[in-house]
Amino acid sequence: MSTNNRVKTREDLLYLLSQAAELEHSLACQYLFTAFSLKESTDEGVSQAQLTKINRWRRTINGIAVEEMLHLALASNLLTSIGGAPYFRRANFPQAKTYTSLKLQFKLAPFSETTLNRYICFELPNNFDTEEQKDNWIQFCQQIRDEELLRIMALLPQPLVPRKIEYNTIGELYGLIRQGFETIGQKLFIGPPEAQATGIFRQMIQVKDLESAVKAIELIVVQGEGSPAQRDDSHFAKFTKIREEYLAELQSDPNFQPARPVIENPLLSLQQDNTTPGANIITDSLSRDAIEIFVALYEVMLQILLRFFAHTEENEEQMYVLKSAFINLMPFGVSPLAKAITQLPAGEGFPGINAGPSFEVYADVQLLPQMSSAWIFFQERLQEIYQACDALIDDSRTQPYSQLRSSLTEVSAALKNIAYTISLEPSPGTWMQGISQLFSPMDIDHMKSQPRFPVNLSDYETVKNNAETILGSVSSKSMPLLPEGPWTEARISSFEQWKDNNFPQ
Repeated sequence: MSTNNRVKTREDLLYLLSQAAELEHSLACQYLFTAFSLKESTDEGVSQAQLTKINRWRRTINGIAVEEMLHLALASNLLTSIGGAPYFRRANFPQAKTYTSLKLQFKLAPFSETTLNRYICFELPNNFDTEEQKDNWIQFCQQIRDEELLRIMALLPQPLVPRKIEYNTIGELYGLIRQGFETIGQKLFIGPPEAQATGIFRQMIQVKDLESAVKAIELIVVQGEGSPAQRDDSHFAKFTKIREEYLAELQSDPNFQPARPVIENPLLSLQQDNTTPGANIITDSLSRDAIEIFVALYEVMLQILLRFFAHTEENEEQMYVLKSAFINLMPFGVSPLAKAITQLPAGEGFPGINAGPSFEVYADVQLLPQMSSAWIFFQERLQEIYQACDALIDDSRTQPYSQLRSSLTEVSAALKNIAYTISLEPSPGTWMQGISQLFSPMDIDHMKSQPRFPVNLSDYETVKNNAETILGSVSSKSMPLLPEGPWTEARISSFEQWKDNNFPQ
């Protein structure tokens, strides 16, 4: 590491951690888009054996995206620990090559060899078993960079000033961040410990000192960004394996198409930061309405997550509610809607091409600083979105699209549950108002298939008849029954009071 590329000040670290947060956010969106593009049925022109592979690839890519969101969360805790603020900003897609030091384009693209090649180069390790292996991969990724540079770079505006601290890989970026923490040392940690977020991911680390900061950085590195190449569970290794399996399947079946014909970089409208060629405006009216719901849902999910990380007056129960809202919005809101959108037409000018979720942002995702107004806004926004879902379900244009109607129904039900919980007013202790909402969509889905204690948490009679067992399980710190972890004392008390009052409906 050259002496002019060393991290020497708090400002340097704040800059690099913001870059890291933006990278992790952008990577998560790209990986999710690719996973959403994959086919889900043999009716889409693939065999059952091929579908089994596709489903495995989807699970792997989704898992990597979740880990990128964990990395974003860890970067937020690292920022907070040294006096900064959670950072959720990013440019819309496609992003200019000048936007980061990686010299690889950030864009939304369906599953393909080209897409996998780019992801492999995103996750390129710093360490390899042999110099020959290292040289081969560096040459491979340099070729990808050069091809994109020839096609795109000449059209891009050049930055007015050079980047303050440059890096060639994500692993190198985190190496710089670690060097900064170790060089500057313990005096960095001016952020209040109570501002650290925890619980939203099982591997979440609270950063309070140099030891915990290094631990958080090492977790990110080991999972993918700069991890040793021989690690089979690294992001680099996972994407490399998917690419090998995909190319092998193409050898046996040249017509194999694992992804739907999804458009690249879909947008509802061009934003100020869309200076890079490659954005595509969706023109089909139904697709635009569905994508608008998706964008609104994605935006409020980010705002809830930002509030979780930058919490001020929230108590333990309210932090649980924010955490639960975010955890449930992804699998029961964003994901089903995005998959349905990839089966809708992109519109005139794109014959045979499907639409896709745009992940676009219309303004920087800002923290809503006043707790009371933030919670009112979240509830109001979720209500507006589920009302838009209900309106589109009743729209005659959705009749030919059964998956869209099914997804909108699922999303609407989840949002109604979540919107009810995001309230500063205490809920009455009846089943319909207060108690049923203690069980999130994820809780209900999880418990239906549990071999040791299958139970329908959405059914009044079932919960009433199993109240003692449920109460004991949600109170357990060592073996929590529900995927979101043990309940807070406040919600345990609410459930106990409902039971003691003879289970009012």
